[in-house]
Amino acid sequence: MSDSLSQLLKEHNQKRAETKRQNEQIKKNAIQTTNELTDALTEHVNEGVAEIFAKQKELEQHSRKLGNQTTRYLNQTQQWLTLVDDFNTSLKELGDVRNWAEIMEHDMRTIMTTLEFVHQGTMDGEPVE
Repeated sequence: MSDSLSQLLKEHNQKRAETKRQNEQIKKNAIQTTNELTDALTEHVNEGVAEIFAKQKELEQHSRKLGNQTTRYLNQTQQWLTLVDDFNTSLKELGDVRNWAEIMEHDMRTIMTTLEFVHQGTMDGEPVE
């Protein structure tokens, strides 16, 4: 009986050792698979982050470019407004000069007509009062 118990104990220890070895192998495989999964997920996330970073950089470049263009257009528009204002002022001045010239022409004609009447009156021998 002692042999049989010893045999049973030996078989039990062998099964236990085999189970322990299998568990260690399963644990090792699980750790390896977990590491591979973690690496794959990290790589996938890093690709997404890299793509987002590249797009952000591109957006920042476009934003700066748009800001520069807006500044140039603003300056150009301001120059055009200044030119239009100057042109309007010049037109007003020309209108004032034209109006002044018309008034002067009218006054000169009135003076000329009056002088003609005065001259006419002295030629006819009639005194001008």
